[in-house]
Amino acid sequence: MMESRERLGYYADFGKLEHIAKALKCVYVYDGCESEFRQRIQGRRVQGLSAHRFVGFLQNHDQVGNRAKGERTSRLLSIRQLKIGAALVLCAPFVPMLFQGEEFGATSPFLYFTDHGDPKLGAAVSKSRRQEFARFGWDPEDIPDPQERSSFEASKLDWSELSHHPHEELLRWFRALIALRHSIPGLRNGSLERIEVEFSESERWLVLYRRPVTLVCNLADRRLRLALKYPCRPILSSDPTLALHENAVDLAGESVVILEEHNL
Repeated sequence: MMESRERLGYYADFGKLEHIAKALKCVYVYDGCESEFRQRIQGRRVQGLSAHRFVGFLQNHDQVGNRAKGERTSRLLSIRQLKIGAALVLCAPFVPMLFQGEEFGATSPFLYFTDHGDPKLGAAVSKSRRQEFARFGWDPEDIPDPQERSSFEASKLDWSELSHHPHEELLRWFRALIALRHSIPGLRNGSLERIEVEFSESERWLVLYRRPVTLVCNLADRRLRLALKYPCRPILSSDPTLALHENAVDLAGESVVILEEHNL
């Protein structure tokens, strides 16, 4: 049921690798093309601006809080997928933003909660919230009441998760990515013209070129050998079984590797 809901409403406009590829290269997916959800031409192209003018993220308070049950990506994705998402955010040309607790895969929800003193306003908000998600196929009684204190309490981070698996593993991954971004000037370049992206929707892989760095993502559930444009050496990988060949890399399913050209 959850999977079907992820294609309803404004979600219908997204969900393909081509959308990720376009966002990495062009900033906006809808930049003067037709939106299925809005049934109209949406947005306009970004021209002449640095990628540093834009924020890139995997999740934010609006997207999470506007979900029926406030699920973070840590509730929707495996740790392997979370590592791929983190690598894309921190190796993209945009200013990276991490949502509270994302760096350790916080599992607490971030529910929509309110504290309206006017009883009529509070009741109206609660009612409209349930009506909204009924259109997505939810049972209205399953939607947490934003006016209940329990919705606020459930949204607090559980800091004890930091010392447990897989949270500590994910935190180390984020720290390694942030250190890499600091150490390689090419990852901090805001020029969109220097971005190259290749992908296969059917085979489920995506490669981001930000010379001298290449980011290879295998989103399939099987091992893949993917060709490389340039001779590279791995500098950070989520796959301990990674195998590098002359012009290709063998990568386990749902894993990512960051490589650096070695013949510059």
